Amino acid sequence: MSWRSWIGAVEGTDVTTDEVDLVDEIFGVAPGGSAAQPTSAAQPTWAAQPTWAESGRSESASPAVSPVFVEPRPQSKLLTPHPRAGSRRRRALLAAKLAIAFVVGAIVSLVVVAAVALVALSSFSNRVVPGVRVGSVDVSGMDRAQVVASLQTAYAYLGQGEVTVTTPVGVATITYQQAGRAPDVEFMADAAMRIGHTGNPIDDAVFMLRTAINGQSVPIVVRVDPMAVATYVRQLVGTTQVPSQNASVTVQAATFSLSDSAPGSGIDESAISSAFIDRLTQSDAPADILLGGAFLSVDPQVSSRDAQDAIDAAKKMAVEINLTWGGAPKPQTYTIDGQTVHSWIVFSASTDGKYGASVDPVPVRRYLSELAPKVATKPVEPSVVFDSSGKPAGVKNGKDGAAIDIDATSQAIVSHLDSLAAGGQPGSTVAIVIAATSPEITPESLSGWVNIGSWTTVFYPDISNGFGANIRVPANVFNGQVVAPGQQFSFLRNVGPIDRAHGFTLGGVIKGGKSDHTGAMGGGICSASTTMFNAAARAGLQIDERHPHYYYITRYPVGLDATVFADGAQVWDLKWTNDTPNPIVIRAYTTRGSRSTITIQLWSLPLDRKVVFSPAYKANVVGASDRRVYVSTLKPGQQNRAEYPTPGFYTSRTRTVTDSTGKVIHFDTWKSKYSKVDGLLQIGRARI
Repeated sequence: MSWRSWIGAVEGTDVTTDEVDLVDEIFGVAPGGSAAQPTSAAQPTWAAQPTWAESGRSESASPAVSPVFVEPRPQSKLLTPHPRAGSRRRRALLAAKLAIAFVVGAIVSLVVVAAVALVALSSFSNRVVPGVRVGSVDVSGMDRAQVVASLQTAYAYLGQGEVTVTTPVGVATITYQQAGRAPDVEFMADAAMRIGHTGNPIDDAVFMLRTAINGQSVPIVVRVDPMAVATYVRQLVGTTQVPSQNASVTVQAATFSLSDSAPGSGIDESAISSAFIDRLTQSDAPADILLGGAFLSVDPQVSSRDAQDAIDAAKKMAVEINLTWGGAPKPQTYTIDGQTVHSWIVFSASTDGKYGASVDPVPVRRYLSELAPKVATKPVEPSVVFDSSGKPAGVKNGKDGAAIDIDATSQAIVSHLDSLAAGGQPGSTVAIVIAATSPEITPESLSGWVNIGSWTTVFYPDISNGFGANIRVPANVFNGQVVAPGQQFSFLRNVGPIDRAHGFTLGGVIKGGKSDHTGAMGGGICSASTTMFNAAARAGLQIDERHPHYYYITRYPVGLDATVFADGAQVWDLKWTNDTPNPIVIRAYTTRGSRSTITIQLWSLPLDRKVVFSPAYKANVVGASDRRVYVSTLKPGQQNRAEYPTPGFYTSRTRTVTDSTGKVIHFDTWKSKYSKVDGLLQIGRARI
């Protein structure tokens, strides 16, 4: 069909001459169906040339292009438009119709191709596409299981055969099956299944068509078990190995001893195994393969020269080291002798395989741990400030301490010795790396603290207690003190010097069973020690030392008093230990007046301890008498109570402390034997 007939068929109508002209213009086709030639000013286009009828030329004189007969069109009698105006509109209409027809045809073609592709892909969605072969086996249209079965059958021969290995010690044979040689049917099946299954329908359809026409082949893959091969080779040649002997260095008391190296011999297992595997992985390997091996000299990994170099380096390291602590103006120096350094040196291969001398960091850290307590300065615990309600509210006057950073200092020593081994200058010093140590108590740590134990004692300011000074001074000293976990509190140590310079004065003391109201510096201080003892005991803390008074004082609980005394020859102290995981802060204060009090509270985080005391009792009571004597040291009629009548008796108090689970932490029994003291009232004698 000519293009003109095709246009007519598309439109379903006759094609006019003007419409033919329009098609010629669009596609550039000259009359007769040939392509139009380029035009120029010298030669007008074919459409502008006159027909042979118009030119008056004869048929024989007509041009080479066949003429086109054009039927004249009637002209309108009313309007005289441009003769080509109607022709342009018809041409534009025809162009639009042609464009629509082209688009529709393209869409129809795509739909047809897509439909064909979908049908083909659906048919081979889980199968090998046509034209695929694995080696010589055609697997077209098979599913994976069928491909595996076909390949196992076709290439079973690849697992049949043997290898003969000849070595200086004999000949041995291993079968292909023992070497794990077999066709890798799983791998080849997967490779065949992937062809033409990319997931893109159009690409897969095109690829499927191409494969069906041209075909595609998957190579044969043979697998070998390298572990089985290595094991076989080791069994074959292992007994012929003569291992090499590495040189080594041992550390003795003051010397380094060298053991020389020695070469070994054996067969190159790696070369035999590699040749073995290279041959067996070839798909065309013959059924019988011959391999051979020869003896090799095996050098030691550590030669005698290597060991001697290590000894030379170690001798440079085994020298005296000076450790410095602190800075100007007077840094402290601690010397580590060369013999100690010598004991730290060990010999081994480093991560890069080089044999040499190095420093064992374990004994270095042990040495520094023993040195640390000698040089460290403990932090100064701050005093705790209490608010108006009596709760800890802040701290003051704390100070950081200093300690050895053991890990960092150890590394500095090791680096210094390594530099000596590399040729550094001996005699230089190593600075101890200092780490700051903070006090236990910080403002933040006070959150959530509670009063874990407290006691209040009544006292009457008079000459026997320095008019209250010997009780108020300890309260002021103890107030805000911190007792760290594991730390022991000593009343005499913590209260400081008991002298006039620190606010104390003369007060009462019992000597030879009698009271001396001004016989001792700090007399009457026992009201403070008894209060401290009761606070610590009721907190459930560990009590280390406690002593009863010579006689019972009624202001104190029965069997729960605590005296302190020191005369240079004898010391009675009150001691307790903070056996909790948290620091304890002491709050101590006194009241004023003729009837004063001292209160001591211990603050810390909650302990969940329960404290129970046995009831108070008195046994073996001995009554006391009271008598009057007249003395000339007093004004007539003036009285002075020198002794109060106090009965003697025996008592004991037991304390049981349990934790939150009921487990007993402390079980203490404090025994007290009080002596009787007869009363003595002195009266001034009348003068004659």
